[in-house]
Amino acid sequence: MKNGLDYLASVVRHLDENESEVTPSDVKYAVLHLQAAVEVLFKTRLLAEHWSLVFTNPGDATRKALDEATLKSVTPEQAIIRLQNIVGVEISEKEVKALKKLTADRNKLQHFGFTDNARAVEARAGEVLDFLIRFIDTELQPYLEPADRVGTERELTDLREGLGNINSYVEQRMNRIAGELRQEGVESTTIECPACEKVTLVLDEAPPVPPAADSAYATCRFCSSFFELGDLATRWLPSPWDDQGRPSRADICPWCDAEALGTDVRVRSELDPVYFCFSCSCIVKEIASCDGCGKSIDISVWGDVPLCRPCEDASEPDPEPEFELLYEDPADYGFDENAKAPAYENSWFPKEGDEA
Repeated sequence: MKNGLDYLASVVRHLDENESEVTPSDVKYAVLHLQAAVEVLFKTRLLAEHWSLVFTNPGDATRKALDEATLKSVTPEQAIIRLQNIVGVEISEKEVKALKKLTADRNKLQHFGFTDNARAVEARAGEVLDFLIRFIDTELQPYLEPADRVGTERELTDLREGLGNINSYVEQRMNRIAGELRQEGVESTTIECPACEKVTLVLDEAPPVPPAADSAYATCRFCSSFFELGDLATRWLPSPWDDQGRPSRADICPWCDAEALGTDVRVRSELDPVYFCFSCSCIVKEIASCDGCGKSIDISVWGDVPLCRPCEDASEPDPEPEFELLYEDPADYGFDENAKAPAYENSWFPKEGDEA
């Protein structure tokens, strides 16, 4: 465990903004040492449960291989599964995702150098560092001897102070960005950044140095990553097929009819994830599928109806035309309403006494 704490101390030194400005080189070594700390500390917890759990295949475990350090040990991914399923450690889905991204960052840095935005990598590393310090508190400290626990707690105090500086820097930066977005009135078109996972990606905002391609972009105010809007939308668009394997129309926006309605999109102006159209930027909080065409219906506005407006209109039969009697003019039958009544003797009505 001492080795793992040494790695964490190195991580804090590289990422602590109060010590010096964090450079891409600092982030690189912070990620490499943080991944090493993850592997050491996870194996320490597996050893505390049973020494065979640190072997790739526990069935082939031997004490000699363990003592001589010649064993083939578990990967970080295997360690996470064993910690969850065998040891019973609670690791949330979000934390697992952060740990996997850290492994991917380490592999890129180790073999290809920096290929990602340094700020985005730094933000992800900060999340894992926070998780590991809590992991030491709850999962490793109880297994230490009293004397070792005192020394470990002293080192953890320094680590927490450094982590506080890192988080304080992130918080200050996020507060500044939040004020800018609010003042500019773009909170309803600011979504989660796929790189740093902060809700600071502003749509229709070109990066400081736009690429040569003449396209629309979104730019993150926190980590400066940018994405072409067409590629960005595909990250949230639903599957083109429904559960029965039929073509789905769940990506059709109920307002502009574009195939650009994303699901579970985190938008800065909303408390919970929503449906968001990447074409017209409308926000839809609750939808249902039309029983007629399968298109999405915004039931928060139209109500919980089974048909969209076009299908509803198409399903209604044309009204029966009302039958109107044509106006008949007495003149059509040779009558003149202004004419005088004929004299009685000239009338064709029978007179009294006439024979029938």
